[in-house]
Amino acid sequence: MVKVGIGELRDNVSRYVRRAEKGETIVIVNRDREVAVLSPWRPRTQRARRLVGCLKGTARVAGDVLAPIGRADEWFRT
Repeated sequence: MVKVGIGELRDNVSRYVRRAEKGETIVIVNRDREVAVLSPWRPRTQRARRLVGCLKGTARVAGDVLAPIGRADEWFRT
């Protein structure tokens, strides 16, 4: 990660864009305060066609999911 001042970036923007294109991240500073980041472009991944299908493999089932967690009378108001 490289830090570069706004004036330096303005004078050499094409150089820093090429560096970002190669995978480098450039932090832009203004008076020693970080104000922006120039980073490589990462294209979006294809979205899943089905909502449930896009979550496949992301959850883990532990224990008995069919057994009640409490008594039936605790679930309903009488």
